Amino acid sequence: MFTCATYLRSAVLLACLCLITTPTHAGEVTPFKECATLRNAAPQIIMGVIRTAPFKFKGKIERHEANFSLNEGESVEICSTGPFYEGYKVDLTIRTLIPLFSCKTRLSGEIVLRRKEDENGNKLLYADCK
Repeated sequence: MFTCATYLRSAVLLACLCLITTPTHAGEVTPFKECATLRNAAPQIIMGVIRTAPFKFKGKIERHEANFSLNEGESVEICSTGPFYEGYKVDLTIRTLIPLFSCKTRLSGEIVLRRKEDENGNKLLYADCK
């Protein structure tokens, strides 16, 4: 379980993912927090979720997750001790009602959320995953 999963929409959005128990049959787990700053560089609100690798706890498959909603220019710090996917990565998904973009990324440095237009003028949201 996370000790906190804070969801605040204001000038500064802050979220923290902290593992308090060591799950059984988990992926990579660290004794310290892996952290990254998630920054919205798109000219719109971007919503999504950060998820750890699945693990078995009390006979159920679970995963830790934290939702985010960032206005243009807002940032949030995301931290976790795992369990991580291979290479100490988490799953980052940008979504509305449906997933629009998903990748595995490390929680280090800055992860920038962006928007671009394709050749047909469609606006596509994505992240600079590591």
